[in-house]
Amino acid sequence: MALTIAELPFIERPVLELLNLEEERAQPAHDYAGYGWARVERVWLADPGGGRFVEDALVLALHSPDDCEPLTEDVELELDLPDGSSVIVLASAFLGVWLPRLPRASAVVLALCNPHRASLPRVRTQTAPLHYALGDVTSWLDRDHGDRIELLADAWVTLHA
Repeated sequence: MALTIAELPFIERPVLELLNLEEERAQPAHDYAGYGWARVERVWLADPGGGRFVEDALVLALHSPDDCEPLTEDVELELDLPDGSSVIVLASAFLGVWLPRLPRASAVVLALCNPHRASLPRVRTQTAPLHYALGDVTSWLDRDHGDRIELLADAWVTLHA
């Protein structure tokens, strides 16, 4: 029996677990495909030009498969299910269902690789600015800056509510 988008196991997780930051690592974990959501006081969004804090953020960790369809106006998501199967869904459809079900925050941040640098459409159910990356996203815990949670990408785009 196929699950609907609303039935997918998209659950709250501790942010360090969600972003694969529980253990020290010297390199990004490119094979990490965890997903879920966490509420954080602040997250640092960095790109080659610098960075900025996003306060009171709902961080959604999602995974785009390495061999995903090269779309220009959406991103394919792949969620590995507990039974060993996986499901593919467009980010716009997923967000349209899940954003209203999640806690409200001042901003939503997608920790999602966007390998084809697709533009995401504004989601009808969006009530806060939504930040998403162009290119790959890597997560880091910056110990030199008070264990600051950082998401690094080539560039960040903000869709306003």
